[in-house]
Amino acid sequence: MGYRHVKMILLSSCAIALCGGLQPAAAQVEDEGARSGGLEDIVVTARRRAESVQTTPLSVSAFDSRSLQDRGLQNIADVSRAVPNVQLDPVANESGVASTQISIRGIGQTDYVLTVEPGVAVYLDGVYVGKSLGSLLDTVDVERVEILRGPQGTLFGKNTIGGAIQVITKRPTADNQAEMELTTGRYDRLDARGAMSGPITDWLRFRLSASYQSRDGFMKRILRSGERTGEVQGDMNRLGGRLVFEADVAPNLLATLAFDGTRIREKSPATYLRRVTEDAGFPRLFNLAVPGGVCAPAAGASRFSNPYCFNDQYSLPTDTRVTYNAGGNTADTDVRGVALTLDWKPGDINVKSITSFRKVDVFVDQNLGGSAYYNSQVGQDIDFKSFSQEYQLSGNLLDKRLSYVLGAYYQREWGRQLFPVQTALAQFLSGGDIKNDSYAAFGQLTYEITSRLSLTGGFRYTYETRRFNPGLQHVVGYDDLSVIKIPGFVNPVANAFGAPGTPLFPAGWYKRNSKAGTPMISLSYKPVDDVMLYATYAKGFKGGGFTMRFFPPVRPAAGVDPDTLIPYAKPEKATSYEAGIKSEWLGGKLRLNVAGFITDYNNIQVTYTIDPDGPGPIGRFLPVLANSGSARIKGIEVEGAAVPTDWLRIDGSLGYIDAKYRKFTAAAIGAYPAALGFDLPNTPKWTYNVGTTVTFFDNESGNVFLRADWAYRSSQFKEFSNNPSLFQKGYGILNAGLTYRSADRNWDVTLGGTNLTDKAYIVSGVASSDRAQAVRSRPREWYLTLRHKI
Repeated sequence: MGYRHVKMILLSSCAIALCGGLQPAAAQVEDEGARSGGLEDIVVTARRRAESVQTTPLSVSAFDSRSLQDRGLQNIADVSRAVPNVQLDPVANESGVASTQISIRGIGQTDYVLTVEPGVAVYLDGVYVGKSLGSLLDTVDVERVEILRGPQGTLFGKNTIGGAIQVITKRPTADNQAEMELTTGRYDRLDARGAMSGPITDWLRFRLSASYQSRDGFMKRILRSGERTGEVQGDMNRLGGRLVFEADVAPNLLATLAFDGTRIREKSPATYLRRVTEDAGFPRLFNLAVPGGVCAPAAGASRFSNPYCFNDQYSLPTDTRVTYNAGGNTADTDVRGVALTLDWKPGDINVKSITSFRKVDVFVDQNLGGSAYYNSQVGQDIDFKSFSQEYQLSGNLLDKRLSYVLGAYYQREWGRQLFPVQTALAQFLSGGDIKNDSYAAFGQLTYEITSRLSLTGGFRYTYETRRFNPGLQHVVGYDDLSVIKIPGFVNPVANAFGAPGTPLFPAGWYKRNSKAGTPMISLSYKPVDDVMLYATYAKGFKGGGFTMRFFPPVRPAAGVDPDTLIPYAKPEKATSYEAGIKSEWLGGKLRLNVAGFITDYNNIQVTYTIDPDGPGPIGRFLPVLANSGSARIKGIEVEGAAVPTDWLRIDGSLGYIDAKYRKFTAAAIGAYPAALGFDLPNTPKWTYNVGTTVTFFDNESGNVFLRADWAYRSSQFKEFSNNPSLFQKGYGILNAGLTYRSADRNWDVTLGGTNLTDKAYIVSGVASSDRAQAVRSRPREWYLTLRHKI
């Protein structure tokens, strides 16, 4: 009997026994946080103070713990599908499983290296996560998730030019509580989650949570003959935990000490080749060097069935479940963090200090060539650390008509990225060291002009120093590292780029300073109690960054300072104009929120590939970071929810974006003459989702309900150059789950499925002149979950 079947029998037996042992109890009339007969009211901290999501004059979508559970949302990527104009890819290509690609309202990033900043910031309990590395936070023991759309440059600061995502975890409790969850499913899935909380003394409380997620890989590795190699990609093996202590250290002084950690030990994501251009760059040189001319164009059609030849015979369709990748197949990540929050409330003011340290370690060994004969490997060995300190002072004046938030912030980042690149003909080590400092001061005031009219204004000043040292970069060698060697093959470019050990760029610390002022002003008006109109003007910025990758070696001419040669992209800037309405009708049974916005997006940082040796043999191969130009982004967002009857809830959202580049730099046009006609990457014109909860019964026997969600994204390109191989047509994802919940709300059993239509789509990708590679989506999966609360 298989392991999967043993798990199913044990879990099913437990569920039957537990459900059979339940005693009748009085039905719970309301869900947590819900008003009788109406929609729940979620309290958010999007403006650094607790307030209803419906009275917050900005575009924010919030999901509480019950909503996350009922929808089966496991991480922030799952949550993003329910939010308009948000695209969150859980895997950034070449980074293993360590990084995300997040875009909100057309603003984000598609590169993951340490010298590139994200366009959307992720926060864990008020702590800035920093890079895209380690930012795919799951929803284990989470109180709520808030997704803020549009620049948040005043209260949140740098790298919120597109928006911000806040994950707020559950706090320790004054009484003893515990909960557990077990899940089994397709691909030998086994997930276990648990949490316990309670008092240690009358002034000290704790909360401990842990999770484990495991699934077999669904992408099989094969040889060109179709023979399986026995290896797979696209698995899951993750262990996470969080320990929180909360202490009343003095009257009105609360101290919270939190430790969190995540350990990922997985194979490569589900990568495969979308295109191979046999007559460009390294593939051309390789094919011409294969003995006998069997891979040269003169060989005719036979070269497309000869496994030695690197050409489109290795390209695969989007719905593939196999890959020709060979060699490296490791994607490990360790994330650790500690944060100390001191919250002092001496009277009418609130003083808060947030001190944090976070560390991310990544080790990746991944194949990009898609052939056992053509070696193309990329590795990552990343050690990244971040320390931050924030102080906040908030309160109310003038009989609570004036509320304020003042603060100061400091962050130090330092780290090293070893980036070994193994092409079929040459190997080199890219990467380098970073050391960054960021200082900021901010303030925001809200004044109630009348009981229905409020004016908010704020400003943040940020000063940054960014440092990069590429001194570790050098030529490694010209060895044949293919998994299967071609007899008689001779490297045609041996030593062409310098002897092993040749530096790729002169060593030294290169430094750039930048500063930014990000104001905001907002006016809100409530014509009636359940309707709010608002208009907001806001600015945001994203920190500058160095190009990390160099090849072939850069050798400055005599008397030329290399500091003048190192590519650096200045900070991005965005100015947003937004107007919206938030409303509730029919006694809280219907909610409708609408927002429209225009964003002027300047100094856009783009990672695109260039031909580093001009007429030389390499081709458009090298990714560089550069300020490419500007764009104007216009859009509208609609969010709604309704509970027309006690047994039916309907919710959904609709997003529309009209994003167009307005101008490009001469360098960008020189590399991509058609750039003005490009679409912004990861920016579908239409996004929408529709969800419904149908309750079949809710009485003394318990509660049975069906939750179904359909999320749609229209067509989009996955990288800057609009490479047709990385064009994703519009697609929809259907998830559903049937849940039994006991009358006392302490037991749940859910049978559900994700991607029920088995839609295959491109998650992320990378392209150069000689190839395009993509990561495909997870296929259809079923799951069975048992939950218990004490």
